[in-house]
Amino acid sequence: MIIWIYNIVLSLIFTVLIELIISIILGVNKKSDLIYIVLINVLTNPITEFINLLIKDKNLHYPIIFIIEIIITIIEFLFYKKFLKSKNINFLCLAIINNIVSYLIGIIFNFGVSI
Repeated sequence: MIIWIYNIVLSLIFTVLIELIISIILGVNKKSDLIYIVLINVLTNPITEFINLLIKDKNLHYPIIFIIEIIITIIEFLFYKKFLKSKNINFLCLAIINNIVSYLIGIIFNFGVSI
């Protein structure tokens, strides 16, 4: 159980850092928007990680996570659209890029750890 909590917290920290960096690079420049991005991840990331830890069938792991990531991307887009105030930002692209980059870095990290 402690390992699960550690994995969820570690994933959240890395995801928040990655998505904040990507968001800043893509033009999110309001402090309140960056805070919203953190809060949105606090809501969505632990759910994703908990589901990830529950998947025992390795053949279904990536298809299930792919579907979850699509759902999370849509949810984050809707939150971005409702709460973020930065101008000239395509919130759908922001959600897609944030989730793709954080997911790929997570895969690289997990692959590196398992070697």
